[in-house]
Amino acid sequence: MSKRAPEPDYVADFDSATAMAQALARYLDGRDFPMLGVMPRWAAPGMKIVGAAVDALPKIAQEWVYIVSGAMEALPARRLHEAKTDRIAQWLVDQYPRRKYPAVMIGSSDGALVHLCAALGIPWLPQTCLVPVRRSGVHPDEPMQDLQWAREPARIFIETNPDVTLHHLFDPSQDRLMIQRMAYFRYKRLVLGAAYEQFIADVLEPGGTIWIVDCELEWLVTRLAGRHVFQFGAVGGATIDEYFEGGPRVADYLARYGSERERWSPPPSNDRAGSGMGLRRGT
Repeated sequence: MSKRAPEPDYVADFDSATAMAQALARYLDGRDFPMLGVMPRWAAPGMKIVGAAVDALPKIAQEWVYIVSGAMEALPARRLHEAKTDRIAQWLVDQYPRRKYPAVMIGSSDGALVHLCAALGIPWLPQTCLVPVRRSGVHPDEPMQDLQWAREPARIFIETNPDVTLHHLFDPSQDRLMIQRMAYFRYKRLVLGAAYEQFIADVLEPGGTIWIVDCELEWLVTRLAGRHVFQFGAVGGATIDEYFEGGPRVADYLARYGSERERWSPPPSNDRAGSGMGLRRGT
């Protein structure tokens, strides 16, 4: 068996795409996926004790535990040049058992899709993954602060990774705690890349099928460069109108957190971007 690539230390354990890919790969290999693969099974009793201790804390202390533990997974901005998406791709394909499959799915992330792949006994390769970037000094209700902070880090990231587009996500509703100490750099592959292409060539049966999973859902974004967009908010909870225009539910939510704002003031949107970006083979 060939040696597997080690997990890059800039992959977030809480990223749904990489977690689902790992869970599927382990299922196809006849293995379980306890605690999202972060810790071995024998650590579960100890983590239950830790969880019970955190649950006993006041809410504000619980939130700070969440913020700090999340920040520990983020890559310091000074090391952003080390974040290579091709390394993540190689690590992902190395999770799967090397054998022939009748089909392979590639593209957007979806929980139901992963269950389908498990039922069919085939791999899925995610197009989008998360690289959290550690930072501080940005208020969760001030998206313009995060946009301005990220201009230089974003430039470094997209120059280091020419085959991806960067979706810098700022969501003060669903990610309010996490974004206090990190920026969400979600990237989407524009080409398959060497790792994905080689994996498909190695494992796809002759005459096999490649399924492209293309989510057509779109969201308002601010396009800052050809391969860099800033996305304020995301699907779930608040509506797109509430994110951009406010409303009673937003005002109530902000009041509960003691915010001086009654609504958010995101940068003006100038484009719409979808979850699926149209993968193509490299040249």
